[in-house]
Amino acid sequence: MAGNELASVDELAAMVRGREEQPSARLRLAIALGRELSDTGDALIERFVADARAAELSWTEIGHAFGTSKQAAQKRYGVTPGDVGRVAGRGAPTAQQVLEQAGQHARELGHNYVGTEHALFVLIGRDDPAAQVLAELGITHERLLSQLGPVVDPRPYERLCVMPRLKQALEHAARIAEELGHRGPSTEHVLAGIVAVPDSMAVKILGCLGASPDDVRAALAARLGFESSRLLVPRRRRRRLLAKTI
Repeated sequence: MAGNELASVDELAAMVRGREEQPSARLRLAIALGRELSDTGDALIERFVADARAAELSWTEIGHAFGTSKQAAQKRYGVTPGDVGRVAGRGAPTAQQVLEQAGQHARELGHNYVGTEHALFVLIGRDDPAAQVLAELGITHERLLSQLGPVVDPRPYERLCVMPRLKQALEHAARIAEELGHRGPSTEHVLAGIVAVPDSMAVKILGCLGASPDDVRAALAARLGFESSRLLVPRRRRRRLLAKTI
């Protein structure tokens, strides 16, 4: 393929046929590739829905872009306080609490989305390892707010869009907790998950305040009593079929 053009169906089919000889193996490979394409497409759309909401587009406008109703767009891409368990993960009350409080803080700032920066704000000032590490690194509410720009009047948004990088951070938190053998993600796992997303707003802000992801992991690992490498997100064993194709 030339440049960054997307693969056509014929090109994808040729790739499948070139890799596998048996019909059953080709079908399994095609199913796996189709799922990866679907996941990638969903993540792409979700990212730009979040961008649209951050740019003040209404759910009516977003629904129109999809050729559907406002209610349908909200149901699929909006998040209300009652939906946060689905995003944070069942059996993870601390991660859910962080997300709920991050949403409240976002509303207080007049934001119509919840990002990693709002979750980071929630982690400061608590009586737990994550807050203690942030305090050691000199990360305070005041310093964080200085990086968030002007505060506008609070707005009673019915639904807030959860930014893709925050969802990714919470997924990382769950995987780190599982890898450590813990029952569910607590604030220390959430903090580790946030700094595992290198292009997140929270990581950019921490960098401006003099704390790198490695600094955060090292301080967190020292407080918890194990190697900082254990706070890295475990690699998925899933083959990245699309990367080999496009």
